[in-house]
Amino acid sequence: MSDKYEGVTHVVHVSTDSGTGCEECSELVVGIDRFAESVNHYIEVHGYRLLHVGSEWAGEASDGAPINATVAVLGR
Repeated sequence: MSDKYEGVTHVVHVSTDSGTGCEECSELVVGIDRFAESVNHYIEVHGYRLLHVGSEWAGEASDGAPINATVAVLGR
């Protein structure tokens, strides 16, 4: 079984917590309301592969409850 990280030389982080342009082509697809589209863009347009999907702490609500964001880590 091959290691999914083998040959990975560049990693990008996509999050529902923030929006940015694509690191490869600057197309504004990365971020908050377009999470799935952002992940698919990196895979389909630029040949990245999905390394990890999960959540991360993104702050606290006014009542102190944690706010989590969904994240994807992609590499090529």
